[in-house]
Amino acid sequence: MKRNKGLFAVLVLVLLVGGILSGAGKMTVRGEEKEPFSIHAEMLPSDKETYDIRVTVENLGADWEGTVRLKMDGDYRRPSAYDTILSLARGSRKQFTVRVPRNSVESSEGDVTIGLFNKRNHKVAEKQFKRLLSEEMDALSMGILSDEYSALTYLDMGGQTLYYYGTYYPIRLVELHQDDLTDSLDGLTFLVIDQYHTDVLTQEQLQEIESWNDGGGVLIIGTGTYGEDTLGGFEDSYLEAGCTGVYKPDDVAQYGAGSYADMSLLPLAKLQVAGYDQNYYTGSFSMSVGDGSVSILPYALTQLGCVDADFYLADTQEGFVQQILEEASCYAASRYAAAFSGSAQNLSYTIRRMLGVLGNSNSRLQFGVLKAVIVLYVILVGPVLYLVLKGMKKRELYWVAVPLMAFVGIGVIFLAGRGFEVVDTRVYSVTVEELSGGGDLKTYLYCYDAGHNEWGLRMAEGYEYAGTLENYSYYDTMHEDAYYYHIKKDGEVLSLGVNPDANFEDTYFYVGGAGDSTKVDGTVRAENITADWMGIDGTITNETDRDFVYFAVIVGDRLYLYHDLPAGESCRLREKAVFYEDNGDIRNNYQYHLLSDAYEEGDREKTGALAALGIGICAADARMDHDTVMVIGVTDDWPKTVDDTCSETSYGCLYRVW
Repeated sequence: MKRNKGLFAVLVLVLLVGGILSGAGKMTVRGEEKEPFSIHAEMLPSDKETYDIRVTVENLGADWEGTVRLKMDGDYRRPSAYDTILSLARGSRKQFTVRVPRNSVESSEGDVTIGLFNKRNHKVAEKQFKRLLSEEMDALSMGILSDEYSALTYLDMGGQTLYYYGTYYPIRLVELHQDDLTDSLDGLTFLVIDQYHTDVLTQEQLQEIESWNDGGGVLIIGTGTYGEDTLGGFEDSYLEAGCTGVYKPDDVAQYGAGSYADMSLLPLAKLQVAGYDQNYYTGSFSMSVGDGSVSILPYALTQLGCVDADFYLADTQEGFVQQILEEASCYAASRYAAAFSGSAQNLSYTIRRMLGVLGNSNSRLQFGVLKAVIVLYVILVGPVLYLVLKGMKKRELYWVAVPLMAFVGIGVIFLAGRGFEVVDTRVYSVTVEELSGGGDLKTYLYCYDAGHNEWGLRMAEGYEYAGTLENYSYYDTMHEDAYYYHIKKDGEVLSLGVNPDANFEDTYFYVGGAGDSTKVDGTVRAENITADWMGIDGTITNETDRDFVYFAVIVGDRLYLYHDLPAGESCRLREKAVFYEDNGDIRNNYQYHLLSDAYEEGDREKTGALAALGIGICAADARMDHDTVMVIGVTDDWPKTVDDTCSETSYGCLYRVW
């Protein structure tokens, strides 16, 4: 017996030790699963309307697929989750940019949390970044694409500022690589390419550079000894520049910098350039490209950084770099001045109100037939049923027939009511485009769904970022991973959606960054526009391929509204009837007088088109001053902005400023 007890004790001890060891093993595995990643985030300086957050994730464990979720902490509004679908092989590292609209962020003082979730939506890693958004200050961002980035850090001029279109800004450097070049372009004011084999760039990346350049970016290319490598990828491109060799130092200087610098101390590229202006101070060649500019230097900036002080005959290194940047910038149209205007944030309330009117004007349900079915059922289930059974001498079946009729009635009413059910998500969208070019399409969305479950929508091709127009709702949750809005990026596909608190809960989104493929062909032309107390005169021509249901002309603080202007047609304003005129508070009067009256009239098509036009006027009016003329047209012939199962009513607003 004692022997058996001893064996039993040993067996229990073995089991306990085994359990402890097993538990320790599981804890270790759990620990490895919890920390198999390295997560890093940094702000990219951006002169656009977004906070650009570059996220780097490195996989230190096994192959992994899941979601990288970025959230803003400390936001008193309903929180948003920005999801990026990602797959990481063992030991691999990926870098991508999350773009968050500035007008979707209530405060930049909160923290940013980045979490990794597996396919079962279980969190496997997380890192918090204290006040990440507030690290960004107003600065000009300079991306550097070079094999020798460290040799170019002097381009920030040691913290000195650059006078750029009316204001002094510091330069913030961003090191670029081929894999993050495309994502980073939109956040850059300057792009410097120096000592880099550009022939490794794909055709798509070269086209992205051209598009960024045309949209207002300033491209600076250093050559010198590396001229053939640095210009090689741009052969037969829009730059129309090439390199045929190199002048060695001490050769007769072929590019003058006057008495400002001794160019004979540097190897200079033998450049072939067409259509460029030569700048005497720095020897650079510059030209305008759309709203941007290109500046090609005959020397390599990596080599310029190594020369001694004797090179700068009438300046310092910082002053010479400043001159290079100023010369390049003066050939580009300003895209920075309006970047931090805050117009989208200031107008978000008015735009939401007009979007709400647009939705309500298109979603009224007529319940006449359903009411008739219900009334007929009430009549039949009572006296009529009794009389029918009495005539059949089956009155004893009355109490059996009543429940049966109730079931039949419920079925009939359910089938009749199916026509009024919102089966798909409802979307009302207004896309605003400036026809003078240089800016992204901006789309405002009003959405709701009948259900109480989470829903999402896939945006059409070309949209790059999304956020909310909400800034008034308080969301109380005890769950740290809870969110209300979700914006997801899966490759090039952008999706957005809501985790609602109730049925039919409506939401407002702002989406931007659509590419050239979605833009309208043609423009609007205004000639000889004059406006005074006697009225307005001049000629408006719709040179686009879209018919304007309504169009507005704004001269200073005077607004004139007109009916119809078909594609390709012109009109003399003095000969066309004005159906609305205002010379006061344009936005408020439009919203609370014109739009309100149209809604009360019950004309759904008119109200919808005028609400959309009002959004275009508000978005465009942020750029107005008393010396400009603006024409805004609204069209209901606009492609769907959502490429998913939903019911969408879409409008386009096209405007131009003179």
